[in-house]
Amino acid sequence: MVKIVVTGGAGYIGSYLIKKLLEKGMFVVSVDNLFNGDYRHLEKYKGNQLELVQGDIRNLKLLEKIVENADCIVHLAAISTLDKCYEKPEEAVSVNIYGTFQILEAAKKKGVSKVVFSSSAAVYGEPKISPVDETYPVQPLNLYGITKLAGEKLLESYSITDGVESIILRFGNVFGVGLYTHWNSVIPKFVKQALDHVPLTLYGDGESIREFVHIEDVTKAIMLAIDSKEISCDKFNVGGEAARIKDIAFIVSEQVKKIEGCEVKIINLPERIGEAKKISFRIEKIKEKLDYKRDYTVEQGVSQLIDYYRAIVKGKT
Repeated sequence: MVKIVVTGGAGYIGSYLIKKLLEKGMFVVSVDNLFNGDYRHLEKYKGNQLELVQGDIRNLKLLEKIVENADCIVHLAAISTLDKCYEKPEEAVSVNIYGTFQILEAAKKKGVSKVVFSSSAAVYGEPKISPVDETYPVQPLNLYGITKLAGEKLLESYSITDGVESIILRFGNVFGVGLYTHWNSVIPKFVKQALDHVPLTLYGDGESIREFVHIEDVTKAIMLAIDSKEISCDKFNVGGEAARIKDIAFIVSEQVKKIEGCEVKIINLPERIGEAKKISFRIEKIKEKLDYKRDYTVEQGVSQLIDYYRAIVKGKT
């Protein structure tokens, strides 16, 4: 049986990935310190094919035990988002960089042949052209992007010098209904605000462009990377659809208006320092090399989130 280790398995992406891996008949071990995740959503899957470990990725002895006989490590654990990295900069550097180093050390010592790493659009900073492909120069604007780029460089080094096969996936802005959903990223936040009948809050003029990718498509990309053959020390953009933030707000407001019959107000707040103004992806490379294709549009994902929030949070059908 194929054994996959998932770091950050209690998180939004990690928990949904584990569900998908179990459906494929794989044995999965998750390690998570539960700083920002919750294993309750995975409890019903626990059994012969799933082991849930509470622990820190900076603990090398623990990692060596966990990755024994693993076929692949999917490294999702991180202090994520711009805000959290600025609130806890030392922790962000320690977890995101040193933690990645420890993952790679454990992989090297225990002979794990492949590590799939979750990176971010944040490594590109503020591109002068858009959309960007994987060859575009990286120049992150914020600490989160810096730590992700450092992680990429560590993977490249271990791939070249120690034979640990590495695949780097640069995610866009992930959204959609997983095993559970965080409501603080832009699309879920707008859905929650609209259904709670409070104004949608846009930072700046709303002209910023982001690459949005559904969690279903993200997990598909990860699984394609796990299954890939003869690909090492390579990186891929994982995208779906580029859109202006104000257009996202309009889509949400129109869908909620149709369902609940209420007007949705939109207000503008000051821009946040350290955020790129425009970033979108070219995804030809992942399509060609990993046979990836996205299935969800932004409008489909918004509709799914609205149905989910109304049913699960507000008790409406």
